[in-house]
Amino acid sequence: MPTMTAYVMPQNDSVRHQIRDVLVPLVAMFLASRLVLLVLASMTLQLSGAHGANSSLAPMLCRWDCEWYLGIAQHGYSTYEPGLAYGHAPGETTFGFYPLYPLIVRFFTPLMGGDVLHAGILVSNLCFLAALFYVYLYVRELGLNRSVGLLTACMLCVFPQSIVFSAPLSESIFLLLMAAAMYHFRREQYLVAGIAAALLTAVRPNGILFIVFAGVLLVQQHGLRAVLAPWRMPEKFVPIVLAPLGMFLFLTYCYVATGDAFAHESTESIGWGWAFVPPWENLLEQLHSGSVLALCAAISISVALCSLLLLQYGMYAEFAFCIASILLIWCGQGVVSLFRYWMILFPIWIAVARSVAVRPMGATLLCALLGMISGVIACAWALGSIIAL
Repeated sequence: MPTMTAYVMPQNDSVRHQIRDVLVPLVAMFLASRLVLLVLASMTLQLSGAHGANSSLAPMLCRWDCEWYLGIAQHGYSTYEPGLAYGHAPGETTFGFYPLYPLIVRFFTPLMGGDVLHAGILVSNLCFLAALFYVYLYVRELGLNRSVGLLTACMLCVFPQSIVFSAPLSESIFLLLMAAAMYHFRREQYLVAGIAAALLTAVRPNGILFIVFAGVLLVQQHGLRAVLAPWRMPEKFVPIVLAPLGMFLFLTYCYVATGDAFAHESTESIGWGWAFVPPWENLLEQLHSGSVLALCAAISISVALCSLLLLQYGMYAEFAFCIASILLIWCGQGVVSLFRYWMILFPIWIAVARSVAVRPMGATLLCALLGMISGVIACAWALGSIIAL
């Protein structure tokens, strides 16, 4: 009796299917979302009566912290304080920003004819596109289907204030490296995960919270007793050991350059007025402020509630990372970002996408609502309104 053999898809066919089913939709979502947001921002500039350089798209994308990053990319770090004459408060210096993003922008600047602004825009968009792929891969690594992966990517593209992913700011590279570090750690590719984590802490200090994710996942997979005996599986602790490296290198540079290893914290405190406040006090103060801070606080509470979906789906390590990030942001006095701090917490949006993916109409309405808010925020961004900060 003849035996039946399983059909194995030829490798070329598999690659074509991956391009058709994954690559094309992700690139299409990336391009469509960027085009719509930039068109809306451009129309807003034209209707506002902006002229000359103020009416072009590239300068419009450079808002708030952008000038600091581009200044570091062009001139390096300095203790010079621009002061009130330049719209800055005394005590603000370039040491308030970590170095990896401006270093990469500096590398790309010659490729853009010496134009550091366009180099920054290019780097941010390339990192965002790569981040979408990593987020999709992460979704599949969790055992979820293609629809959840594409829906998560779509939400990131249309999320309110997602225009920041195309601006010369560090959100795109932070999202990319965080997704990469978590993805490779879950795949037990520990050296790659450690390198990504080390680069992550050279982008922003809160990247160190990757250690929370890694530690909880190890406990979840191997038990607390095994984790308390790291010599029995040392390779699994490589990412945890390497993660602080980017931060330590920057602290060392700060010490050599200024004599203060914590120059970043000093300028954040003196220049930007950052101070630790118990999160419950900070939230109550913001909710009763009667200003945009009240809206920011309400949105942050909504994000925290959405993070509970991670517990429902057994994503305990991802929940630990997200809730630690939320608590850290809540502890910062005077936090004013509406959405920018929350977009990069991609595990939350994976859980939300998983919840609504089974309801196509609900998923469509959610993306449409997010897209409409994002369009409004893009217009506010073009006008330099604080609501887009």
